[in-house]
Amino acid sequence: MTAVVLDRPVVDEASVEEMAAPVTNTLTAAALFTAVSDALLFAAPTSAKQPVLEAVRLEFGAGQLVAVATDRFVLGASRVEYRGAAFTMMLAGSDAKALAKMAKTGKREESTREVVVEVAEADAAVTFRFSTGEVMTVRGLDVVFPKWRHLLPSDASRMGGIVGMGYTGAYLGRFTRARAEEQSSGAQMVVFPSVTSSGKPGPTAVRIGENFFGLLMPVRPPGDEWAFSRPSWLDVDTRDAAEVR
Repeated sequence: MTAVVLDRPVVDEASVEEMAAPVTNTLTAAALFTAVSDALLFAAPTSAKQPVLEAVRLEFGAGQLVAVATDRFVLGASRVEYRGAAFTMMLAGSDAKALAKMAKTGKREESTREVVVEVAEADAAVTFRFSTGEVMTVRGLDVVFPKWRHLLPSDASRMGGIVGMGYTGAYLGRFTRARAEEQSSGAQMVVFPSVTSSGKPGPTAVRIGENFFGLLMPVRPPGDEWAFSRPSWLDVDTRDAAEVR
């Protein structure tokens, strides 16, 4: 059984006028697509049978929507602009995929197609109303998402001390698809390997532009660390070999 999880910040006081004024939650459909589709790259597949890892966490408020997902091997958080009230919810993987598909927008409509996000606390539902007529109402998962911000490096104090870092290609490849348009336009993927408090390889922080941040978990080295060695085949002398011209 699922129920929507809506967390709202506590408001100390508000005037009658402020309480009476309705808040319209809006963002562009293109922005919604970017955030949700980015996050889905880092969610676990349905075959994992772990709803909390298949889901996408949506954090609305403070002028932004942050969509984040993790399968424990990688984590991706994507930010887009948003106007409206603050609330959070856990969106099931299947709903997130359907919402991303609905939000995908052609170039000609990117600046005009908008989404109004309605939160109905009475029946715990969130409705996405598109200016082009599409409507989708969802209920979030009643699950506890990992405290993902605690995983992110807060500064550079544990970076720069690692010579070798092992990565799984399939996990690394997901980052090449995040913010695809920005990367194709020249945005750099910048990686920051880190070490744990005990000096072992830690997560690698990944930044793409200003609005994407991710983590790539380390691969356990065969020993205590990844030791560099130059492959011997690089130094095979071919000076005496016949050259075909």
